[in-house]
Amino acid sequence: MPKQEIKEIEIKNLYLWSENPRDPINTECTDYEIIKQAIEDKNSKWNLQKMLREMGNYYDFSELPTVVKINGKCVVYDGNRRLAILKYLQNQKLYSSFGGGLFFKLEPKELRELKKIPCNICDKEIALTNIERKHINNGSWGAIERDYFFHIHRGGKKSLFLELEEQVGIVRKYPKLNKRFVKEEMLTKQNLEEVGIHFDEKNGFTTNYVEQENEMLIKKIASLVDDGIVTTRINRGELKKPLLEKYPDLKDKIKAFDKTKESYILEIESNNIKHESARKTPKTKINDILFGKDLFLKKGSVNNLYLAILKVYEKNKNDDSVLPIIGMSLRLLLDVAARIYYEEINFKGINKDQFYKNFLKEAKEKIKTQETINYISLTDDWISDKYNIEGMLAKYAHGNIAFNKSDILKNSIIIADILELYFKK
Repeated sequence: MPKQEIKEIEIKNLYLWSENPRDPINTECTDYEIIKQAIEDKNSKWNLQKMLREMGNYYDFSELPTVVKINGKCVVYDGNRRLAILKYLQNQKLYSSFGGGLFFKLEPKELRELKKIPCNICDKEIALTNIERKHINNGSWGAIERDYFFHIHRGGKKSLFLELEEQVGIVRKYPKLNKRFVKEEMLTKQNLEEVGIHFDEKNGFTTNYVEQENEMLIKKIASLVDDGIVTTRINRGELKKPLLEKYPDLKDKIKAFDKTKESYILEIESNNIKHESARKTPKTKINDILFGKDLFLKKGSVNNLYLAILKVYEKNKNDDSVLPIIGMSLRLLLDVAARIYYEEINFKGINKDQFYKNFLKEAKEKIKTQETINYISLTDDWISDKYNIEGMLAKYAHGNIAFNKSDILKNSIIIADILELYFKK
């Protein structure tokens, strides 16, 4: 008999599943990064505001999250949206970092104070079977989520539909295409060949059209579904015929794929970044933003220096010659932060020359105790001694290292978490 156990688990000891087919992201992302993506919800996958309205002001204990223990962690395989809401509400740092704006005037006090919830603890196979029954059989997932689930979690071969999504992001760009009939009857290999789109394992999708023509073609294919030209009742299983009927000017342009003619990789100009599968080696994405975000610090020397460094960087971000100044300034910023912190608490236990070193040591220990806060993976690497920011900053200060923009941005993001810990407004 399958082993399942109903047990209460503290919210802080539950972790979100980063491979959730609803919106899969890198496997090593923290809860902070998953919730950030859920709130931004660029692909309209989470709908947390709607979920909260459905929950009301109390938690429905009849809907048990499905939990699998992985390397000692309780990972929620089903129930991630509810857990994301609870973690968001109960984590003041997380709540304020996103402006607290998700819930508007709604103030679900009972959800804020709920510390434990009953969960269904089971092994991975049972969890996946339960998910399959709940989300695939009842149709709550679209075609791309089902395909992702079967490929990653059931070992199935990638469908043509999933291959198309990974190459050009067709569902991300045109969400209304995320339907079973579109996958199985409209965007078939034969139908795509007839309009000039060829697929093979080696080269992926190629066409006889240049990039701008590809963009136009994909857009017009999407419009067939968007405008109700192809449905489960109208033009079922067709592509070329309704395409030419709606756009007769394409008659002399749309041709079947010809292997003897020059071919091009199918790309969409405004969306040609491949979808990252959650099975790829995870890397923290570093945007071209110093400190990774805007900091709202208390008025004073630390905030003034932070703003000055940011201003210099923003005016010269494309000029690598300014990097040594930024690198040295990051060390200076922490020096100033350490001095201000110890002066404010009137600490007399250490020599002023040791403020900086002791400040970083104390910050690391303090962050370790923040059990309810999921810092981004760079900070996690620092507190687990996988990343030596102290050594990097020392080399910056003495000019003993080549100044690499990516490394400077990484260090600035960790520094941002340290500054927020002590100086957040």
